[in-house]
Amino acid sequence: MSSKKKSTPQKQKKEKKQDSGFVFFVPDQGEGAVKYIVIALKVIMLIITSICALCFGILGPVCIWIGEYDPEIVENPAILTWLISSCVYIVGTFVIMLGHSRIAAVIDCVAAVGSLVTYYLFVTHSADPEISVGPTTLYMPCLALTVLAVVIAMLINIPKWLEKQAQKAHEKAPSIINDDDED
Repeated sequence: MSSKKKSTPQKQKKEKKQDSGFVFFVPDQGEGAVKYIVIALKVIMLIITSICALCFGILGPVCIWIGEYDPEIVENPAILTWLISSCVYIVGTFVIMLGHSRIAAVIDCVAAVGSLVTYYLFVTHSADPEISVGPTTLYMPCLALTVLAVVIAMLINIPKWLEKQAQKAHEKAPSIINDDDED
C-alpha cells in the first residue's frame, strides 16, 4: 500500500498562492496572455480614474460650487450626482485592484447609471443647451471605466466558469441502480 496524501482544495489554493507572485496587487489575474492583458487594462483603468473620476469628477463639481456661476448652474442637482458617481467609480477601481472583479463590475455599473442620471439632470434642468451639453466631456468618459471593469471581470471569471462546467460534465453521473444489491 502506498501512503499518498490527498490534497484538499484549501491546500491546493495555498500552494497556488505561494507559487504565483503578487503582480499588481492581486495574485489571480488569469493565466498566460490574459494575465498581461488584465494588467494593461488595470493600468488604463487607473489612468482614466485618476483623470476623469478624480480630477474632473471631484474637482469639477467643487469648482462649480465655490466658483461664481449662475445660480441655475450651481443649484442643478446634476452637480451632486456627478460628484457621487465619480466617487463610486473611484471605489470601483480600488475594489478591482484588490482582486474582486465581479463586485467592481457591479459597482461600476451602478456608477454608470449615476452618470446617465447626471446627463439626464443636466439636460432637463438647464434652459441653456450650452450648459447641458458642456460638462458631458468631463463626466461621460467615466463610462469607459465600466466597460473596462466588465471586460476585466469577464477575462478573469469566464475561464474559471468554463473549467467548473467541464469538471461538472466529467463527473460520474448518479446511478439509478441501488448498489445495495451486491450481497
